[in-house]
Amino acid sequence: MYDCIIVGAGPSGGTAAYHLAKQGRSVLILEKESLPRYKPCGGGVSPAIAQWFDFDFSPVISVKADSLRFTWNLGDPVEAKIATIEPVWMVRRDIFDHFIVQQGQKQGAELRDNTEVTGIEFQSDYWQVNTTNGSVKGRYLIAADGVKGPMAKWLGFKRP
Repeated sequence: MYDCIIVGAGPSGGTAAYHLAKQGRSVLILEKESLPRYKPCGGGVSPAIAQWFDFDFSPVISVKADSLRFTWNLGDPVEAKIATIEPVWMVRRDIFDHFIVQQGQKQGAELRDNTEVTGIEFQSDYWQVNTTNGSVKGRYLIAADGVKGPMAKWLGFKRP
């Protein structure tokens, strides 16, 4: 029985795992893909996130950008300076997401990647999470499977 099961190993799931494990909670992260997994994304991250962590993100920052360039059909460029104290971090999401999960693992979180969640059931005082690799139990459940994941629907949330 885990204190918390987290479904999804993106930035939200990895962050939850890190902070819970750091507080001594038993944490299981379930991720349907094998990590590191490719994630199509622009990869812009605000440096303000550093205030919520006590580790260095520099190993996963590809570039620090202090300006943006917009074009229409590759012409008519418009450049804008980013007015922040520190430039925006540009990251590769496969590396960035996995890095946060690894920090959680260093704190004691367990990762089961390549494990798709197939259903959830609340059993009076714990969650049973069914996966392609068997069932697991946890007192709390965090749905961090993203906008296209099934967790919100299974929990009864309606699409906005």
